Amino acid sequence: MSKTLLESRLPKGFLSGAAKEVGLEEEYQVRKPKRRGPLLIVLFVLTLLSTTWVGTTAWSPLSVILTSLTDSSLILARSLILENWACALGFSLSLMAILTAHELGHYVMTRIYGIRATPPIFIPFPFAPIGTAGALIAMEGGSANRKEMFDIGIAGPLAGMMVAIPILFLGLQTDLRPSFPVEGNFSIGKPLLIQLIGDWFNPAALQASNAMSNYNLNPFIMAAWAGFLVTGLNMMPMSQLDGGHVTFGLLGEKAVYLAYAVFGSCIAFMIYFQEFSFVLMLGLVMLIGLRHPPSRDDTVPLGFGRHLLGWLSLMLPILCIPPVPIHF
Repeated sequence: MSKTLLESRLPKGFLSGAAKEVGLEEEYQVRKPKRRGPLLIVLFVLTLLSTTWVGTTAWSPLSVILTSLTDSSLILARSLILENWACALGFSLSLMAILTAHELGHYVMTRIYGIRATPPIFIPFPFAPIGTAGALIAMEGGSANRKEMFDIGIAGPLAGMMVAIPILFLGLQTDLRPSFPVEGNFSIGKPLLIQLIGDWFNPAALQASNAMSNYNLNPFIMAAWAGFLVTGLNMMPMSQLDGGHVTFGLLGEKAVYLAYAVFGSCIAFMIYFQEFSFVLMLGLVMLIGLRHPPSRDDTVPLGFGRHLLGWLSLMLPILCIPPVPIHF
């Protein structure tokens, strides 16, 4: 009898225990889980440092790097770190809290349902305005049924928003801003959710225009903006994004038609407005595939509450993604 067939007929973990009992470790190679802990900790620390760094530059790290290379001096970077460390830490810790909550939302649900998954994996990117390319977990999606996949997918965005919204309120009440001139001025588009909350809570805290300059940005507002953007992009109802998990739970295999419609609408938007900020993301979605893979059991019903929550959650891309995220 083959080892694969034998494994399939015995309880999980039985064969490895039996191999140790009879001394067959060499004949039967017991598979041990890979230890990813040290690497994940390093990535977390690097992302924390990366986001802190971009906070010191008023979220314009490339301009500071290019100036330092041109002058062959680190005086500018040093002075920015000394002058703006409080602003940088406020941004970094706030954004990391949002991203951590988002990914832990996914991870906790996988643990509840017994789905194998990695802890959150953070991606540092010190050249981007927010200092990171986001975070993710890797899981065995095929071992989750339709309802479990829905819960895992929606838990991340909801957890992230529960942290991002209080951070936005904090930003609307503080005047902490970087106080130095930096070349490479840019503005960020104002998402509908920030505009609505700002107009209701503190209209004077935000600029009246649809864009906010990095010179005047509050670190907490910037962190909330980044958290909203990440949440909105993840909730796009395509592929294996969080929104793809949600729409697969809502519609099953028919979710692919919604994915094609949204993907086509994004392409049309970019062509019409000559705005190509989302090209990389759409390219990755195409690489992964627009169709969500089947779950372990696609027939499990969601119930009225999950259907209502799922359809409401699909408003997040509209509320959280500005049409033009960054104006240079």
